Amino acid sequence: MKIAVDARTLGSRPSGVGMYLNDFLKVLMKYREFEFVLLSDVAESEYIRYFMEKGIPVITQGKAVYRSAGVYSYFSFIQKQLNEIQPDLFWEVNTIIPIRLKGNFKTMITIHDMFPIEYVEYFGIVYSLYFKHNLAKTLRNTDMILYNSIQTKKTTEKLFPAARKIANCNAYIIANPLKDTWETTDKGYFLYVGNMEKRKGVDLLLKGYRRYRELGGTKELILAGKMQEDDIDSLLKETMAQTKGITYLDYVTHDKKHQLFADCSCFVFPSKAEGFGMPLIEVMKFGKPMIVGNLDIYDEIIGQHGDRFDLNGTEQHQIDNLAEKMLHFNSNVDEEAYKEIIAKYAPEKLGRIVRDFILTIQKG
Repeated sequence: MKIAVDARTLGSRPSGVGMYLNDFLKVLMKYREFEFVLLSDVAESEYIRYFMEKGIPVITQGKAVYRSAGVYSYFSFIQKQLNEIQPDLFWEVNTIIPIRLKGNFKTMITIHDMFPIEYVEYFGIVYSLYFKHNLAKTLRNTDMILYNSIQTKKTTEKLFPAARKIANCNAYIIANPLKDTWETTDKGYFLYVGNMEKRKGVDLLLKGYRRYRELGGTKELILAGKMQEDDIDSLLKETMAQTKGITYLDYVTHDKKHQLFADCSCFVFPSKAEGFGMPLIEVMKFGKPMIVGNLDIYDEIIGQHGDRFDLNGTEQHQIDNLAEKMLHFNSNVDEEAYKEIIAKYAPEKLGRIVRDFILTIQKG
């Protein structure tokens, strides 16, 4: 079975979406019934090179796609390649297909969240309208949907009733086992790893930490992740000038991230909107306590584990509640329960689910 994959997320600036695709392709390529062809804007990343070295064909457009306007040109390139490849399945991992693709193949899209519609304040009205219009159009030409969580599926079907009639599968987030054995310790700091943006609650974390220090807290705070917003950059510099104990590391390698997990006292993840919450699964591998917001998605992903702070009410209430949780977080974790949760997202398990889903739908 030949599968053409839109792999532009594996290009020169791989996003979280690209990393998930990378993990899934590594599992699915082990099944002999699948033959993959990757379509990408560029071929300049370690991810793309890895698959090329494994003998998987990679066809590139030759220029990076960053803006929505460029996506239309890119999908014209996709259509041309599909005409030549003639796959059995085209897999779009970025949710939206802005043009109607034609051909004798089935189409599978991947839906990660509905944030552009639910949280317009973080994405802007223009992109929100673009997302809503083009997803409705995409769903009319989609045969299969791969979701990353039950909550994402429910939200999608509420906003787009047409999605209820499309074959779907919930199994897109893989938690790879640790390659190395890490000795865990407590070096006395809170840790945040993720994009530096308001949607991730970094503003709440900085303000909450400042309040934590005012209340007598002594642990340090380390933040690691790509700076995404000027407002957060300014707030970080202001807070660091006024409050001791803050270290910002920018983007870090996987090994450095794992070392940070192994040495932290507690992982703080104040995100205001999550379709899944992969960092929580990652930190569970190190047996660390967590402080998270009271988002419904966490009940599905991590059960009742982790101290929850209240994301409702005024911003000051959220800040004060987070600071109190940081002062009095529960340092005890149920390591066996952690292992059971991690096992739910094992590569072999989810890879088999997606393989069976694809083959079942393809056979019709």
